[in-house]
Amino acid sequence: MDKERLRRWFIPNRAKPPKPVASGLYHYQRESDGTYTRFHLRVEPDGQGMLLANATSAARLSPTGVMMAKALLDGRSPDSVLHTIKAGYKGADTDTIQADVARVSGLLNTLSAPGDNYPIINFDEIQIDVFQSQLMAPLEANIPLAEPEMLVPILDKLWDIGIPHVTILMPENPNAEHVIRAIERAEDLGLIAGVRGRATDLMQENLIQDLAMAGVDHITVLYASANADTHDALVGTGDHALMPDLYPTIQENEISAVAEIPLVASTFETLRETIDTLMAAGIYNYSFFAIVAPDEMEENERDGALPAQAMPQTAGWVEEIAQSADVRFLWQPPIQRDPRLSLAEQVQQGPRCTGDAAVRIEPNGDVIPPRGAYLVAGNVLRDEWQTIWQHEAFKRYRERVTAPTHCLDCPGLVICEADCPREQSGWAQGVGGAL
Repeated sequence: MDKERLRRWFIPNRAKPPKPVASGLYHYQRESDGTYTRFHLRVEPDGQGMLLANATSAARLSPTGVMMAKALLDGRSPDSVLHTIKAGYKGADTDTIQADVARVSGLLNTLSAPGDNYPIINFDEIQIDVFQSQLMAPLEANIPLAEPEMLVPILDKLWDIGIPHVTILMPENPNAEHVIRAIERAEDLGLIAGVRGRATDLMQENLIQDLAMAGVDHITVLYASANADTHDALVGTGDHALMPDLYPTIQENEISAVAEIPLVASTFETLRETIDTLMAAGIYNYSFFAIVAPDEMEENERDGALPAQAMPQTAGWVEEIAQSADVRFLWQPPIQRDPRLSLAEQVQQGPRCTGDAAVRIEPNGDVIPPRGAYLVAGNVLRDEWQTIWQHEAFKRYRERVTAPTHCLDCPGLVICEADCPREQSGWAQGVGGAL
């Protein structure tokens, strides 16, 4: 089954279509050869849908494809689904409908074993504009760690909104009990759940084992460089020495391990060595974020951030390394260099959002788009989601990601799908406040 067929299929036009599946998020688990796959079927208000398997593989569905997928996930037989669909499509060819049901069934079987449970969805992989108004929400929310009394209501809202995946952003010296409680609640709801942090903070006591028991799906570790001095200068003294024990501990607990690599001058120099070292440790999932300085910024303020004009060449080399190594990788929106912070502080703070299919939600409920200035589009605890989704902050962002961003200078780069990496207006400008 080719990539395009995995994403969409078409059925005969009909004058009176059957009633579409109600808009919302539907959660299922399927067992195959002892392995469980978590499916999320997200149905949009217009009846179209997106089927996600462990949030790693996505297929776009027509309204009838949604009906077929939901019926099959509900446990109905292909013959039963065939009769239901045929009854709603008077005059439709039985062989055609049967072939469509077989395609949906085959899609479910294909997605049942995606081979990994770390959600990597680059903007170009979705093949749809995830920010169109008829789509009801992004695919992921990134939330800084806070007390359970603050996070639990937000996690509950994510399910109501239809956001199937959450990543908890761990601060320095996180409260382990708060992390565990957040993952437990996400698991109770049926959300895909991950955490992001440093080795220093993840290796405290039995945190990784406790996260595994709570149901965490992936752990993203900030890994700056295979060179210990380079890594520790950016991430913290002694952090690199924990790596040889950290990744095996994650893997022994059957958690998907991810390396998050910051791209600055010092880490760029050792990138090939870094990826080789991680691959030798069995790590094949990567996310990259660049800290970028405007070309006019003084050298002392840049402090090792990458210059804007060098971004296409830098991104091209990064993608060439990742693709030649045959690893899965995700681009996170570039971060604008903030001279009020040290470069190490910005590296540890990390990106605002995991990617362009994500949104940041602060512990107080404020919603921030993944790119551009730090603008609050609304509050999930107080405002209707559709009001937030139509806010000017997202409107401006939609206008940028829907416009063509590829050029003759660097055709074919994955990083260019959502915005040109050297365009300052497309960088995440500030995380905890506007620049």
